[in-house]
Amino acid sequence: MSEAAKTIRLVDSDTLFEYPIPSGERLDSHFFLTWRFDWWLHSEFRLLADKEVRAVGFDLFNIAQKEDPVGTLPVDERLLARLVGETLEEWRRLMERPIGPLYNWQQCRCDNGHVRLYHPVVLKVAQDALGVREDRLTKREAERERKRLDALPDKMLRSGAPKGMTEDAVVVLQFDQFLVDHFDTMGQRRPPMIRKALEAFSLAQDGVDWKAEFSR
Repeated sequence: MSEAAKTIRLVDSDTLFEYPIPSGERLDSHFFLTWRFDWWLHSEFRLLADKEVRAVGFDLFNIAQKEDPVGTLPVDERLLARLVGETLEEWRRLMERPIGPLYNWQQCRCDNGHVRLYHPVVLKVAQDALGVREDRLTKREAERERKRLDALPDKMLRSGAPKGMTEDAVVVLQFDQFLVDHFDTMGQRRPPMIRKALEAFSLAQDGVDWKAEFSR
C-alpha cells in the first residue's frame, strides 16, 4: 500500500466527531441536491482522483443523503461495496489508489452510539436540506393556523357564541388554544363540538372545573 493511500485510511479515535444530525431524521422529499459545484470543481478529490474513483466517490456523496443518519455512510467495507454496486475485491482495489473513494471521509459517532463515516461538505448539504424543509414546514403550519383562526369566529357565532365574544381577538385566540388543548381532534371543528367547547370554556373562565362538571 502506498503512503498516500495510508493517509486516507480511517483511524479509530477516542475523541470522534459527534455527528449533529440525529438518527431517524428523514428527508423523504429530498430528491435533489443543492450541489456546491464550485467546491466540486476545485476540490482535491476531483483534481487528483482518477475518473473511476471520482465516479464512485460522487455516487457516495448522493447515497449518503438517503442513509441514516442523513449524510453518513457505514464503516463496513462490505456494505460500502454493495452500496456502490461493486464487488468487495473491486472496492478494495479502488481503495488502494493514491486517492480513493473515501477521500476526506472521517469517522464520527452518531446519537445512537454507532460509528459511521461523514464528509464535511456532505454534512453541510444535508444540513442545508433539513433547514429548507424545516422552513417550509414552519411556513405551512403558520398558514394553517392563520386559516384556522380566520374561520373560527364564524364557527363560534353559528354555534351560539355572543357576537361580542367573536369580535374580541384575544378571546378568540384563547378559545382557539382551548380547542387545541382539549377538543380539537384531527382538526374537526364541527358545530356540536364547538358548542360543547364553548360551554367548557365559559366554565373555565369562571374558575369552574369543567371536566368535573362534564363527568357528572
